[in-house]
Amino acid sequence: MTQLTSLLLIKAVLLSGLALWLAIVVLNNVVAFRNGVFSIGLLMRMQLFDQEPAIRTPLLSRRVNGALWHRAVFSFVLLLEVATMLLLAAAAFMFFGALVGISAGPTAVIWANLAFAAFIALSLVMLIGGAWFAYYIRQDTLQITHFILIGLGVAGTLLVNMPAQ
Repeated sequence: MTQLTSLLLIKAVLLSGLALWLAIVVLNNVVAFRNGVFSIGLLMRMQLFDQEPAIRTPLLSRRVNGALWHRAVFSFVLLLEVATMLLLAAAAFMFFGALVGISAGPTAVIWANLAFAAFIALSLVMLIGGAWFAYYIRQDTLQITHFILIGLGVAGTLLVNMPAQ
């Protein structure tokens, strides 16, 4: 195995692993759609602020109680997840194709860059949406998770653009 093929393999494995992970997330969100809507509703209604000790803040004016909004936001995130998963899978196939000589490495990198842009955008949507509803006050680990996902997207982008020379 050459350095080039080993690096192509690492890139393909990372992309396919993230695509598979996101496919499971999508499956879980489809199967338990109502639970996802409930969780988004919990965030958008800012219900955790009412738990003891209750937190009174002017930010509570941002509460969104409409179940239709909760369903719409969760559906939007689910669509972003599906699009990101498909891009990750396509990029992984391109890298596996480059390994066996049926696709070009530069084309695989372009697909991977698109996939990681979508992955970072998805993570930013969750981070920004959560920040709007001040989730960092009672759900700080969720915010940390979203920052880690952004970091993973940036690291993956750096990896797929690393030349094998």
